[in-house]
Amino acid sequence: MERTNGTQIGGRYLLDSRIAGGGMGEVWRGTDSVLERPVAIKLLKTGLTDDPEFLARFRTEARNAARLSHGNIAQVHDYGEDSGTAFLVMELIEGEPLSQVIAQRAPLPEADAVHLLVQAANALHAAHAKGIVHRDVKPANIVVDDESVAKLTDFGIARALDASSMTRAGEVMGTPQYLAPEAAMGKEATAESDVYSLAVVAFQLLTGRLPFHADTAIGFALAHVQQPVPPLPDSVSAPLRAVIESAMAKDPAARPQGATEFARLLQAAIAGERTSPRHLAPVRVAHLPEGQPATPVAPTAVIGSARQAVFTLSRGQNAPLSSTRLSVRVEATSGAPVDLIACEVGAGEHAIDDESLVFFNNRTSADGVVRLTDSGRVEFDASALGEQVRAVVVGVAVDPPAILGELADLRTTVYAGNGDQGEEFRLPAQLTDERAAVLARIYRRGDTWKVRNVSAGWQSGLEALVDSLGLAVASPPSP
Repeated sequence: MERTNGTQIGGRYLLDSRIAGGGMGEVWRGTDSVLERPVAIKLLKTGLTDDPEFLARFRTEARNAARLSHGNIAQVHDYGEDSGTAFLVMELIEGEPLSQVIAQRAPLPEADAVHLLVQAANALHAAHAKGIVHRDVKPANIVVDDESVAKLTDFGIARALDASSMTRAGEVMGTPQYLAPEAAMGKEATAESDVYSLAVVAFQLLTGRLPFHADTAIGFALAHVQQPVPPLPDSVSAPLRAVIESAMAKDPAARPQGATEFARLLQAAIAGERTSPRHLAPVRVAHLPEGQPATPVAPTAVIGSARQAVFTLSRGQNAPLSSTRLSVRVEATSGAPVDLIACEVGAGEHAIDDESLVFFNNRTSADGVVRLTDSGRVEFDASALGEQVRAVVVGVAVDPPAILGELADLRTTVYAGNGDQGEEFRLPAQLTDERAAVLARIYRRGDTWKVRNVSAGWQSGLEALVDSLGLAVASPPSP
């Protein structure tokens, strides 16, 4: 099949422009003519379709990737074969590969590097939970969009842990510069092998160079197996150096056990005490109608090992949400009377209407989707919001001003999903003399919902906050 601009694949996909080539195929920017949306199309290399082993791998890539649904994994839409060419249709990510980020901007600041690494680790956890090892974690397979959201791509040589091998005994698969020692020796790749590879990416992000150098693939493999990990420079903080060095241990048992643990250690290394504000208590829903007392609830338990990685987002950072079922909680350094506020926002960052504001005297949005619970949370299912709703903002208003000193630390936690498959996004904030603040913005971006840490405050309180949303709402009644 001819591969040029305008070529049609599978009766509905048009090739627009070539993006990149890899070991098994090439990737094109394309258009789905049925749904009228841009897509990425991966075509198996010419000549490989006749090889049953390579074609089986490509089909496995499609099946593995289709099993994964996560905000940090490029989504697979379709698979097919046409005129002797196998193809995979994927989400088109408008961004740049991490390899380009490294080439142009490394070494990155620690907070920026960890922000990207934790997202990649979270994607790996989602794959590992499905029994899938990526086996080729490298910067070229991590794409970063214009909001610093990282997505893991190319499960081309990944395979289910419980599947029979399609490779010959001792065959090495992966990119030599990032191979875990056990994979370099032809042993079974595991979740900890992916952790090792991601640690090599971390080394490169923080230094701008690879930990090992060689002239051949065999030379790189031997270096990973035999040479000690070179020390990171003193410009990298000691806690972060320790985490990365442990993740590059030759013995898989000595590494962080799983991508979730690696993500937790990365964040703890750069966060210090900031991840655990002292004396946190739930913000209660103040000024409830008579007969509905505001009852503080016990603080949420620390995330368990079975949960996905906890994101801690610095102000202005974004992260994709893997579930549309969301619960937002705000905790503060006291149990002071603070109003929890949410609002549906449409075009122009303005509220949809007066009843889209959810707070003390309007507990549910007009469409019934966004609601304020007695336990002090905002809950909603983003998939149930109308197309006119572009975002839901969550904030607080303080009454009276005298309690501002008790609210030096605020932490907004967005819970996505249910049970052990849920995620947590922690958004720390600081208030000084602000009496009202928007703390989080949960917004629509194409087919994905994302969370952004905002922390924008107003000294004049609730009235200024709602005025910024294009509303006019009376002040809270006196307690």
